[in-house]
Amino acid sequence: MKRKEVVLFMIVGTGINCSDEDGARLVAQKLYSTITKMYPSKVVFFASEQSKNTIPYIEELFAQDNDEFILDDDYQIVLIESIDNFNACFEVFESKIWEFDEDIMNDYQIIMDYTSGTKTMSAAMACCGMFYRKDLISVGGDRSHGEVSSGTEIINYQNLYQIYDRISIARARRYFNSNRFMQCIDILERIVDVRFDKESSINICKSYYSWDIMDFENAYEYLKKVDLSNFDLIEIMEKLKKNLKALGMMVNSKSPNLKNCYILASLINNSIRKAEEYKYDDAIARLYRSFELIAQIQLSKYNIKSSDVDISVLMEKNVSEEFIEYLKKTEEDGKIRIGLVADFLLLNELGDKLGKYFVQNESKIKNLTQKRNNSILAHGLESQTEEDFNQFLEVVSELAHKLDKDMSRFLNETTFAKFDLRFE
Repeated sequence: MKRKEVVLFMIVGTGINCSDEDGARLVAQKLYSTITKMYPSKVVFFASEQSKNTIPYIEELFAQDNDEFILDDDYQIVLIESIDNFNACFEVFESKIWEFDEDIMNDYQIIMDYTSGTKTMSAAMACCGMFYRKDLISVGGDRSHGEVSSGTEIINYQNLYQIYDRISIARARRYFNSNRFMQCIDILERIVDVRFDKESSINICKSYYSWDIMDFENAYEYLKKVDLSNFDLIEIMEKLKKNLKALGMMVNSKSPNLKNCYILASLINNSIRKAEEYKYDDAIARLYRSFELIAQIQLSKYNIKSSDVDISVLMEKNVSEEFIEYLKKTEEDGKIRIGLVADFLLLNELGDKLGKYFVQNESKIKNLTQKRNNSILAHGLESQTEEDFNQFLEVVSELAHKLDKDMSRFLNETTFAKFDLRFE
């Protein structure tokens, strides 16, 4: 593997009047000391018109050691015109980083020494280095006389991994709150701080990703692996416990009605998440399925399956012969399969409250379902709007609450956790 060439970025001090030869030589000596300790392949000096006059003294120091320090071969000078303008300084540093990073012929390791220069220049270089994940160094030593005494210089590498991790965690939380769970995992994988429970956070993301695609079993298995006592998760702990309970019910409950109600709540919450992402066609498609599922759950209480309607059960329930004949028209391959409208009309025939609600609001509901049928994700080419979604959600929510008195609890327990994104 080819060794990286080290490029040392250095700010040429401007705090001393560079027309003062003694002052300029002192700055040159400090820069020279750092260069000889680092042995870079190239040095990039960032200087003002005034402070660039210090650099010839660095050449002299190399010559005194029988060495050469040649412009363009060993170093280059980049002028900064506005040394007290943070953005201007940042842009100059940034452009040089791009220059070296985009050199396809060479592989450079950039080390940035922000010790010298104005406070603005130093701050801009430190921020730029952190932003682009470059190595940052500062020069310390004996400061008993104010400045670092010559001959006592020590190069301090700044360990920024904790800062990078904090930035990564903040980014991951934003992705998490936006339901971008796979991108969140990619970020979490790069965190190096062993004090952070990376494994639990990744398992939460895997759980929610699985849950979002209705893979309840995997969602449950991943969430079971999470250490719910971990301090990193204290902010969302209670919600995770509710989520674990809900997934457990969907996977393990012996009550079909309870299991189906949790699945319905998950589906409704899934549609709400899609709407939050402005994916209204996706959201309405999920609401349509929720609407259909409500009828199917209610019919199951009468021992009726809409995918295979048993005529003898309908006769036992005193469903009219006329309506039975209507349903028989859908018979295919010896099975009677009925859709959403017929589901609710059958519930109405049974005297069920959900069927009555449908008939009372049939015009409004058919208008909503027709819009869904015209969606590009159904049978048409039209795009749905936020207003379409809200109107559909209102009807589905009302029916869901009529289906089961505990629907508010089911919806709450299947709502995904969200992090507070305020900076501490």
